[in-house]
Amino acid sequence: MDSTLDRGEYVLHYTVVGSGPRLVWVDPALGSSAMRPLQDAIDALAGRFEVVTYDRRGRGRNAATSDLTVRHEIADLRALLALVGGACAVLGFSSGAALVLQAAAAGPLEAHHAVLLEPAVDSAADDSGLRTRIADALAAGEDEAAVVAFYEATGVPDEILDDLRASRAWPGVVRAAPTLLGDIDLAVVDEDTLGAVAVPTHVVVSTASPPEIVGMAEQLAGRIDARVWREPGHWHGVDPKALTARLEALLDS
Repeated sequence: MDSTLDRGEYVLHYTVVGSGPRLVWVDPALGSSAMRPLQDAIDALAGRFEVVTYDRRGRGRNAATSDLTVRHEIADLRALLALVGGACAVLGFSSGAALVLQAAAAGPLEAHHAVLLEPAVDSAADDSGLRTRIADALAAGEDEAAVVAFYEATGVPDEILDDLRASRAWPGVVRAAPTLLGDIDLAVVDEDTLGAVAVPTHVVVSTASPPEIVGMAEQLAGRIDARVWREPGHWHGVDPKALTARLEALLDS
């Protein structure tokens, strides 16, 4: 079922599939209905859960936006959770996990659990100059260059990036380029924010992900006193059946 959430000044598109306990899925940077990196995981989860996916502001079916802020993203997610109601969990993948944490810190969350899948969350601002490079590319109208710079800087393997650039989804990915700065800002989660998160939180990583991704997840888990669940999978992604089984076990506990 496809539907919309009217935020007054902006309309968000969301989709509900499957049946069972309600699970809200939060996409990573550039992810949307136009290109969802773990769509196979969502399909598997829909066999056991009612899965709610949505296009974050400026992505997918939503209108473009030039004034995206962290505040907008937090308010959007909290509004969606309030609208659908009764979620057993909200799951954030990669930088989507940072959005989940930021939303949970903003007040009581309309979800019983938070699941952070391969979280791209740090305690300090990026000092590599990536944000500046992306901002400069966007200012010059070079949206595709901004997207490529982001993917290369975050370690996306060449073969995966080449396949994506050759796919029909690529124009939709490039269209979302202006949202990248917001994701970079979201990923910095300080101790005060983490301390305000009251919902039970779980961290899940792939055994096939590189040390930098696993290390980031382990560091975050240490900061919030959460357990890291390691599941079989591939680069920056957990096997769909393994993820479904892990979530069933976690959310039944």
